[in-house]
Amino acid sequence: MAENLEHLESAVNDLTKQGKIIDSIDTYYADHCVFSESDGSTRASKRKQREHLVGFFDSLKSFDGATLHGQSVGSDVSMSEWTFNMTGGDGDKIVWNEVLVRRWDDGKIVAEKYYTS
Repeated sequence: MAENLEHLESAVNDLTKQGKIIDSIDTYYADHCVFSESDGSTRASKRKQREHLVGFFDSLKSFDGATLHGQSVGSDVSMSEWTFNMTGGDGDKIVWNEVLVRRWDDGKIVAEKYYTS
C-alpha cells in the first residue's frame, strides 16, 4: 500500500510542480474531500475547492513556479513541503512556504490541510 501511495503522492506533486493544480484536484481528490486552511477555515468538497482555486488563479498575473522540498508517505497519510512563487494581479510578488498534509482512502485524497508560513 505505501508503495502505491508514494506513487500517487508523486503524481499529485508532479502536476503541482507543472502548475496543473486544478488537474490534480480533478484526478486525485475525492468528491467529499475536506480542505483545511491554517487559519481554521474549511471547504467541504472538491467542487468548492476547485471553485476557490480557479478564482484565486484568475486573480494572479502569473503562477511562477512551485518547488517541492520533500515528501513523506505513511500508511494513509502523505506530506509535502513547498515554496510557491506567484505574481499578484497588482504585480507584487507572492511567496508561500507551505506544508500539505493529505489523508488518503482508496486511492483518493479525502482530506488536505495546509500549514503556511
